[in-house]
Amino acid sequence: MSPPPELHAELDRFVDGELPAEEAARFREHLATCEPCRAALRGRVQLAGLARDALGGGAKVILLARWRARTAGAAVAALAAGLVAVVLARGGRVEEDPALWLANAPARPLEARFSSPGADRYRPYEVTRGESPGPGDADAAASGRVDRAQRAVAPPSLQALAALEEKGRFVAIAEAYLVRGTPELARAYLDRAGAGPDALATRAVLDLMVGRPEDALRHANAALREREGHLAARWNRALALRALGLAVGAAAELERVAAAKEPGWSEEASELAKRLRAEVERRRAAYLGGLGRCRQATLGQAAFPADVADVSLRLARVCFYDALRGAGTAEAVRALSPVATALDARFGGGTLAGAVADVLGRSLKGREALSREYGAVVTGQRGAEAIAALARGAAAAGQPDIELGAMYFLPLERLDLERYRALARRTGDPWFEALADEKAATAQSVSQPIRALELLLPRIRDCAGSEHVERRCLTVERLLVRIYSVLHQGAQARAAAARALERARREGDTGTELWLIEDLGQVARTQSDLDLAHAYLEEGLLRAPRDCEVVQYSRGELALVHHRRLEYAEARRQVDLGTGCDRPPPLQFLAELAELERVDPRPGDAAVFERGLEAARRSTRPGSGDAALLVHYEGRFALPSDPVKGAALLRRSLQEADAVPAGDAMARKVRAYGFTSLILEAGRRGDMAGALALFGEELRATAPLRCVLGLAADDDRFLAVAVGADGQVAGRAEGAPAAPAARAGPAYPEVMQVLRGCAEVQVLARPPLDAGEARLGPEVAWSLHAGGPPPAGAGRGPRLLISGVLPPAELRLPLLRGAESESGGALVHLSGAEATPGRVMQAMQEASEIEIRAHGIVDTATADGSYLALSPDADGRFALTAADVRTVRLKGHPLVLLAACHSAETVPYAHQGYGLPEAFIEAGARAVLAATAPIPDADGDAFFKSLMERIRGGVSPATALRDARVAWRGKPGAGWVDSVILFE
Repeated sequence: MSPPPELHAELDRFVDGELPAEEAARFREHLATCEPCRAALRGRVQLAGLARDALGGGAKVILLARWRARTAGAAVAALAAGLVAVVLARGGRVEEDPALWLANAPARPLEARFSSPGADRYRPYEVTRGESPGPGDADAAASGRVDRAQRAVAPPSLQALAALEEKGRFVAIAEAYLVRGTPELARAYLDRAGAGPDALATRAVLDLMVGRPEDALRHANAALREREGHLAARWNRALALRALGLAVGAAAELERVAAAKEPGWSEEASELAKRLRAEVERRRAAYLGGLGRCRQATLGQAAFPADVADVSLRLARVCFYDALRGAGTAEAVRALSPVATALDARFGGGTLAGAVADVLGRSLKGREALSREYGAVVTGQRGAEAIAALARGAAAAGQPDIELGAMYFLPLERLDLERYRALARRTGDPWFEALADEKAATAQSVSQPIRALELLLPRIRDCAGSEHVERRCLTVERLLVRIYSVLHQGAQARAAAARALERARREGDTGTELWLIEDLGQVARTQSDLDLAHAYLEEGLLRAPRDCEVVQYSRGELALVHHRRLEYAEARRQVDLGTGCDRPPPLQFLAELAELERVDPRPGDAAVFERGLEAARRSTRPGSGDAALLVHYEGRFALPSDPVKGAALLRRSLQEADAVPAGDAMARKVRAYGFTSLILEAGRRGDMAGALALFGEELRATAPLRCVLGLAADDDRFLAVAVGADGQVAGRAEGAPAAPAARAGPAYPEVMQVLRGCAEVQVLARPPLDAGEARLGPEVAWSLHAGGPPPAGAGRGPRLLISGVLPPAELRLPLLRGAESESGGALVHLSGAEATPGRVMQAMQEASEIEIRAHGIVDTATADGSYLALSPDADGRFALTAADVRTVRLKGHPLVLLAACHSAETVPYAHQGYGLPEAFIEAGARAVLAATAPIPDADGDAFFKSLMERIRGGVSPATALRDARVAWRGKPGAGWVDSVILFE
């Protein structure tokens, strides 16, 4: 909605200070959304400087806004006519007034710090509204926000602002607006200030004020990289960390500020750091203390600690059931009855009292020995064999509660899920029914993550806005994070983790809180958000510096963060710090050691690698994708020092991966990673024909490749190899540690030369490269090769349109348009509730064209992780996966159009040879068109209509797409057409 016209007219009165306080506040809000008024305001400030220059540098100018509104020339003429008041200033210089930044006030309204000396005067912080923000309160006033009452202070002097602008002190001007709670006005000046450390540190203040702690962290980090001793940046970084819930990291940063011994700032930093640490330690001690007392109750060494419910209702429920299983006699069970009644009153149900009655209602013969054994299981003194024996013994003795408890600790591959689910249902407690669903979803979270997601969504629906502990929402949400991570849905994973982290704090579960902080670090790393990843992972280390599992996980993830930045020395340091633990290095360390062997080998690496490899083999099922991955890592580790041995091991890993049953996600990853290593090694040796042959082998091509461009990259290595129509091969291998090829993308004209005789070019771009790396130019007709033999030709079936789908709301996907494409011929249209996976799969079989308008999700490392989010079937199944598509025989060899899939909340599925396009090709499609960017509704319909008509008229898809791009390129906002990719 447009603002009232009269608001625009108030600019002059606002500048002159003639508006009453309420109207001035209203106009400031208007400025936040009115660019014309902001521009006019900047012009008035600049004009004041011009007028002063016209009168001479020794004059102080008071220029009414109504005259400033004229041009500079008119203003100077007006000055000469005496239409302004001129006050001469002695000394020829305007002194900076601390009032410009409210620095003469007894307290400061913002907790954040500014960079300009006049603005960064120390005054104690006055907490807004009397709040005392906690370590995870992102909404607190301490994060940098100011309330409406604080905006009633006098506006900054335009004369002083003009003097600052003349000197180019844009950061100081921005700070004058920030301290008055108007970040919208400050932003324009920070944009003009550039990217120096002062501007970056103050930009972090703006980010905090508008509730963007992630951006504040990035800007503060950038400032510190420019100037390590920038104390304002370090202070603001601490506030960003606190707003993200990383209280110990924030305290550590504040302690660094305190060490600088600045008057006032040092004392405040030290005091705030102490409060942050004390709160985290208080919560941690309460949780661990409660857990320890619960363990004593389970072992029969103490009475059940009923007050643990005051620490965490979740912990109280876990501990109660453990204590009940640890009660081996009727007397011990009856002693828990009052506790059950009291806890049921807190939970709002009667399930715990019912569990006590159930135990007392059956024979307890043999239970005492089983209870003692269960106590040993809970305290970690028993392995898988003993746990399985306990479950069998409990079943034989008719003690289903102990059987259920023992089965919880079994490795998933040994767990009888049907038996577990039956026992869970028997309890009648939603806690165990949710736990059974968690177990089932966890079992599928890696190999079939989409099925796991479908299974979990009803639980997520139940948890929306729920505080019922018995629904196990915290662990359900954490499992959802894992599933989204496997599916490479980073935005959803981060959102789910943030929700779970807040729930963990509310429920007092500091153990799960730490796990979720680690999860957020891993998610941020996979999203290449390295500043955020570093912050989360460092928090884990600071909270549990002596926990070897936490140390190895965090150090391993940090090593990968620095490796991604090509900071190999720091990656090496993280690995060395993590391998000091008294336990074998985890899998992520093996991956990083294999990379470091190529760029920074050390004599002791082989022993560490073998130790970790041997431990991993003991816990890995032979013949699985995980087993093939271990062989792959072994090959990558050997390749730099012994290329023959390394290549042989990589070949073996490919053979083992091929032998794994279809659908194993890890086996597909091994195949992708293995060919990357072999192709780049051939390129390093200069064997371009061998590299090209490997591209063909991966695609299982049966004929010699012609008119093909192959692209591969891995961190700091890049390879381009091409074969022309005459079979001539040319290639180029590069290594650029300072600029990863996958991001910088060099030109390679000598490689392209061999393609000049080709009417059309097929590109083989292996992840992480995208189609843009081909750099073929708009005049070349090209497509991405997706493998498989070419189909015989198009069938004569109907066209199929899927639109207006209704995916589950829990996926948080934006609604897509449901308009029907305008083209003739027989049409089958599935929309709304009809557009289910089952109906779509059935309709696809005979279609000659398929157009799907739905969100597509991609797992870039495994095609089976990609899916289309459709309307749910009766059983709740909503995903049409790449694996599903492969089971369909597309008899009509259709041309497939995947449109409107991209959104800010999802990852585009057209990812060079993986995912749904590849699956459709393998199922029999002759070609697939997909877009990797948002498509404007009207333009998209017109573009695809014209394109499809040309293809139906007999033009090859690659040539038709090239011609359509060229024809569309000159239109306004047509850049999106370059994101349309053809797979063949």
